[in-house]
Amino acid sequence: MSGVQVTDRPLQRVSADQDRCSPIASQDLLQGQRQVWIDHGGTLYCLKATSNGRLYLTK
Repeated sequence: MSGVQVTDRPLQRVSADQDRCSPIASQDLLQGQRQVWIDHGGTLYCLKATSNGRLYLTK
């Protein structure tokens, strides 16, 4: 498969909303920690970084 990139992620298209907002680096959110708690409208979410570089957001 020369010249073809295989990925398990779907193709991402940039929407008008994404075009207007700036990305935030995960390192800026985690600040050296493996997990952080995010309060979103009174609901707590846990953002975790795994050892293989993935992020998980759970309630």
